[in-house]
Amino acid sequence: MISVLGDVAVDIVSALHAPLVRGSDAGASIRVTPGGSAANVAVWLARLGRPVTFIGRIGDDPFGRMLTDDLHHEGVTTALVTDPQRPTGVIQMLVEPDGERTMVPDRGANAWWAESDVPEAVIAASTLLHVVGYVLLDEASQTGALHAMALARKHGVPISLDPSSHAPLRAMGPDGFWSLVGDVDILLPNRHEARTLTGQDDPQDALAALCAHAALTVIKLDREGCIARSAHDEKQRVHIPAPAIAVANATGAGDAFNAAFLAAYTAGLGLEAACRRGVALGSYAVTLPTTR
Repeated sequence: MISVLGDVAVDIVSALHAPLVRGSDAGASIRVTPGGSAANVAVWLARLGRPVTFIGRIGDDPFGRMLTDDLHHEGVTTALVTDPQRPTGVIQMLVEPDGERTMVPDRGANAWWAESDVPEAVIAASTLLHVVGYVLLDEASQTGALHAMALARKHGVPISLDPSSHAPLRAMGPDGFWSLVGDVDILLPNRHEARTLTGQDDPQDALAALCAHAALTVIKLDREGCIARSAHDEKQRVHIPAPAIAVANATGAGDAFNAAFLAAYTAGLGLEAACRRGVALGSYAVTLPTTR
């Protein structure tokens, strides 16, 4: 069983018909859908047939109940804490005509993790703990996330980590980030996060530098696919290109990639096969008008 720890939220996706004009109107098609980066990974894992438990926090409100029902409908086992004071997270997403997206999150209950929110028995029974970095980049949720990682290390459970967002990473700084989280087994940054964590503009140079902190690093390169490398065997190095496709909405593509990669890699399919599956599902995800 893979356990996924991180955010769950309602996505309000505004697909813009034209670029924003500050102080005026810009038409859009608007949808309200289940989302949250970690929840997306959990749902894709379940769709791929992998047993998965999602560990997260919701508010005591209609959105929280809607998201819980959605996760159960998708076949995800949940270990959810209901916060009686804070609302369920909501993310406003502005999707430009070329598919690029800008997110405006209100993390709500996602931002307040305590050690008691993390079920040790669930983590101990896991074959992998996947942590989505938003919970590490916010001081209010670091305690619970770091406790979950400590429990995984205590029970010999491998840890995979998606750093999540380059802007808060830049504010924290690479030294601060690594001193906080320690080394991990699998690291899954995108191009911007890899650059922020290493100071290297060339993805291959960033890949080499990140091997100091992860046994296996995979860098997602959007339309250029992905590159990956093992820290222990330099021959285990791959570059998988992405197919040329029309992008409808880039939101959640990295989450889909992570799920497909982890599902394949933990099943023993090997680095190249796992990367190919990650690129394939990530490429499919960008053709969807909604997050997943």
